[in-house]
Amino acid sequence: MHNELDPKRIEEILNHTVDVLNTSKHQMFEIVEAAQAEFNRISLAVAELKHEISTTIEQVEQLEREFRSLRLRLAEASRNFSSSGEQTRRIIYQKADHLREALAAAREREKNLQKQRMQQEQALVHIARLVEKAENSVSQMDIALEFLKGNLEGIYEQLEGIQVRYQLGQSIIKMQEDERKRVAREIHDGPAQDLANIVLKAEICERLFAAERNDELLVELQDLKSAVKRGLNEIRKIIHNLRPMVLDDLGLIPAVKRLVEETQEQSDIEINLTIIGRESRLDSAVEIALFRVIQEAVNNSRKHAHATKINVKMEFLPEQINAVIEDNGIGFNMDSLNKKLASGNHFGLYGMRERIQLLAGKFSIRSSTGAGTRISIMIPLKQNGE
Repeated sequence: MHNELDPKRIEEILNHTVDVLNTSKHQMFEIVEAAQAEFNRISLAVAELKHEISTTIEQVEQLEREFRSLRLRLAEASRNFSSSGEQTRRIIYQKADHLREALAAAREREKNLQKQRMQQEQALVHIARLVEKAENSVSQMDIALEFLKGNLEGIYEQLEGIQVRYQLGQSIIKMQEDERKRVAREIHDGPAQDLANIVLKAEICERLFAAERNDELLVELQDLKSAVKRGLNEIRKIIHNLRPMVLDDLGLIPAVKRLVEETQEQSDIEINLTIIGRESRLDSAVEIALFRVIQEAVNNSRKHAHATKINVKMEFLPEQINAVIEDNGIGFNMDSLNKKLASGNHFGLYGMRERIQLLAGKFSIRSSTGAGTRISIMIPLKQNGE
């Protein structure tokens, strides 16, 4: 049975949430202002670099013309050895040496300036993303604040019934997954920001081609090809992580099996998957929540627990589904974890617990330092059209 919710406690939690959102909103404003100022500064620096690069390229081309002209004079003097004095040839040689040194210095300067420009423009792309994300966060916080400030009484009434809590959980999870689909579609259709580095490399290739510096051009083209491949692979990886297609097409178990295979391919961790009971398709909200929690737990074991072995067990029962994720990693202190979970500071585990509890399920963690971690999950299944 579910414990009766205390409206005063809920009010305290919501008021605390409002305060945190207000503080975060002001911090986001400061981030936006600072990032915009840095964006303007770097934009000015890039404009100056472009002007300096253009001037340097003209100097390089002028020195190359003078050097070719001097080489022709030197060749002429060598053919007319008897008529050309030793002093004349010596002067031509000295000028040629000076021009060669000046030309090498100018080319090196052009290379350094191009490198600086690339770094600055990459910084512009990152800052532009930061500003966009911060502005979106501010807008979302405004919406959340308006909702919390104006609808507290309505929230109390909704939380009175277990059925309403379940429906609310389904709605939240569905909105989360719809948002993931939208982000994946936007990244897939128009990753313009991610192509900034490729555009810059293409401009450098054009410059090198015009200057007939074929050896350097070949190197830049190889780097350009590698950059395109990396960008394409990263986009595909992001899209896959946001919404595995196998989860929609085949269901929970094939998606978990695919997750296990990919984790084993990307690391040296031994993962054992055990399925108990008769496999069946579940409600979409249950499949999504359970998959995300297993995915998060496996990633935590791999990245943070330094585990070498992970056991994943799933049990299908008529009225519920159980799951256990256990590793042999470094573990952690449960007292410290409980304090973090109570305050909502451990966002990964907190999100996992929230997903399960929104479906009226049970989520528990057992761990100790040096003895690994065990996560247990139970989600009740709706029966008879409930």
